[in-house]
Amino acid sequence: MFKKILVPLDGSALSKGVLPHVRALAACCGSEIVLLRVIPEIGMRIVTPAVVAQTVEQTVSSLPPVLPDDLSIYEVSARSDLEAIVAELAAAGLRAKARLGSGPVTEGILDAAAEESADLIAMSTHGRGGLSRFLLGSIASQVVQHASIPVLLVRAKAKPADTSGYRRILVPLDGSDFSRLVLPYVKALAVCSHAEVLLLQAVPEPEIDPGEAYWTLAFGGSASLGEVPRWASDVPSSERQAWIESMRAELSRRMAAAKASAQDQLSSIAEELKAAGITKHEVLVQFGAPADVILEMAQASQSDLIAMTTHGRGGLQRLLLGSIADKVIRHADVPVLLVRARPDKQ
Repeated sequence: MFKKILVPLDGSALSKGVLPHVRALAACCGSEIVLLRVIPEIGMRIVTPAVVAQTVEQTVSSLPPVLPDDLSIYEVSARSDLEAIVAELAAAGLRAKARLGSGPVTEGILDAAAEESADLIAMSTHGRGGLSRFLLGSIASQVVQHASIPVLLVRAKAKPADTSGYRRILVPLDGSDFSRLVLPYVKALAVCSHAEVLLLQAVPEPEIDPGEAYWTLAFGGSASLGEVPRWASDVPSSERQAWIESMRAELSRRMAAAKASAQDQLSSIAEELKAAGITKHEVLVQFGAPADVILEMAQASQSDLIAMTTHGRGGLQRLLLGSIADKVIRHADVPVLLVRARPDKQ
């Protein structure tokens, strides 16, 4: 599945926090690792009194870049750092190479992924150092939004990966076809690492629309067009109590129906996993806010990877970068594998 993994680094210890996970993945999938360092261009230029009277065009065209020698030293240091990591990976029996680039960081990462034909980008969500920062909401977020391949994001404080690979993979779904786009990757990882797969659907608790409740209270059933309800205060207390009980019963019915539907959908996917040779799997349906349910379940189940689509629309929830996926990445103690639903598939 993952034949080549692109690993952007910035020279900091925090950005290197992704490396144990990359080692585990590469060992599991037989992947080649491409270590990337993108050095941002420096646009500052030196201004001297001799050029103050020049036009803007003359000034910009005639001034040399600032600190060229320092930039050269920076490039040498960056390459040396990457080559040292390549040597460590080679000593562990893994195929790896170093690649150095310059320019806008996000574009450099995406261009390198395309040129290398990488099928996974793995990066720390906040590795600060050098001239760049990998911060969720900036570079990492931009990479996820624009990458045509999956992205593995590892928080700097995430626990190190087991060298034998992932043992338990939590897969949040929402019943939509979009959220299922992550499944081929989950199957491949589960097979090569002999991992258990936990299929999770977080279902927000059903609510009754205030307008629906009002019409039910006023008429004992659905409203018809043109009808004008009488005020709820005019309804005798006995009828109001009966209405309250009927609303509770309706909520319970809707919760049971939502749970049964989610259970059926996940059970169908579990059969697909079984057919793919994944015998260790479990189906979980929980009520609550999706991001909170995902984080709580990841911790309770001691999962060591969360794999999800960054926007799967359907059912009662949405897995969207910037909302559910964003919160999961920010707070999960384990890596998150994100597969973005491409616009042409919506």
